[in-house]
Amino acid sequence: ERLNADANYVLERVQSPSSVRFPERQSWYKPVTAETLHYYLCNTQRRLIKELLPKYILDFSLFAYPL
Repeated sequence: ERLNADANYVLERVQSPSSVRFPERQSWYKPVTAETLHYYLCNTQRRLIKELLPKYILDFSLFAYPL
């Protein structure tokens, strides 16, 4: 969600030349929508989701993602 801002911050911190820029997002990139997320979650084995949830629960908490 903050890739551009974070990349610019890092480039500034490492004192990169002004000619160095993080690449723009490609025109073909389509962000995940609620519909695509629903599709993937409905087509993923429940067992796999149960295994992944503990690994990412801290991310959900830190970034206030809804479960």
